[in-house]
Amino acid sequence: PPSVHSKNAMPSPPQPDATFNGPGSPINKKYAQAATDVRTEEQEQAVMTNIKRNILIHWALMPPQLNMLKPIDQLITTIHKCFPPAFNVQSHVYFNKWTPLTQGEIALSNNVMSNSPDEEKLKKAVKKIRFFLHPDKLPKDLQPEQEFMCKMLWDVTSDAWEDFRKQKEELDWIRG
Repeated sequence: PPSVHSKNAMPSPPQPDATFNGPGSPINKKYAQAATDVRTEEQEQAVMTNIKRNILIHWALMPPQLNMLKPIDQLITTIHKCFPPAFNVQSHVYFNKWTPLTQGEIALSNNVMSNSPDEEKLKKAVKKIRFFLHPDKLPKDLQPEQEFMCKMLWDVTSDAWEDFRKQKEELDWIRG
């Protein structure tokens, strides 16, 4: 066999450096972490999608078609049913501070048979829930799922309130 020092000897191929090319290399670690981050983001997105779906189907939309929001008075009197631990979202002491509203608290007081909401009482109730769910008023230690839930509830109640106001303006205009 040729000696290592002989001129005809083939140089031995470079040995792989596990710290440079192997699974433990900085570049490979970087891309392995990126793949893990993508999976984690996908899992988080799936959780948020599930929360959104549950809020819409079980609280916000009118059955059976689920193609329009429930009236604002129904939403604000049942919103507490969507607070954590609903829909597998971890509970937080903040949500225990909410005092549920009853239909009687927002109904017209001069007509016992009516279940129509009194606009001023309804406006106060909407302000109360919007204050409670306002991003600047929420505790800083909420989990991302809890924050997302609050945002969803805020958005739905805001849209339902705007819908109520728009319908009222249209009715007022028709009545002349």
